[in-house]
Amino acid sequence: MNMVLDLCAHSHEPVVRQRTSDDCMTCALAMFAGRDYDEVIAAAQAMAPSYVAGSFMPHSLMRRIAHDWGLALLSSIYMDWRYPGIVGVVSKTIENCGHALFWDGERLIDPGGTHLYDLDYVQAEALEFTQRATDLTAVIELERQMQPSTAGVSLAEYF
Repeated sequence: MNMVLDLCAHSHEPVVRQRTSDDCMTCALAMFAGRDYDEVIAAAQAMAPSYVAGSFMPHSLMRRIAHDWGLALLSSIYMDWRYPGIVGVVSKTIENCGHALFWDGERLIDPGGTHLYDLDYVQAEALEFTQRATDLTAVIELERQMQPSTAGVSLAEYF
């Protein structure tokens, strides 16, 4: 029997699926960094010994782990869709809760394994986007160029 692995486009590493209802950020970080679930848990527990595997991962811990792995992350309301990123949305399955999705540069991946989220939903309802600082160079350059005389420049011209 041939099994087809579901791979992330940017890293060619397997998609990481949730093991609990609260570990979407763990999975999204694993996919973003090209690591496996257990590596993220080990890093989290090394930095925060009280962190319980499978529980909610705060953004501050996610950033510390990424930094330790050599990734400088920025979160904003902007996303350069040419590059991978973690997408924060309002959960469609848990009331009054956020959910972390992963954009691999080609497609949106829900660590929960559902097909409830699509780019239309993300474009309308995303809370924030997290990408490598170097992948946001075009957005930063746009901000530098925005002067009163160029304030009408659209984002589409830069992506």
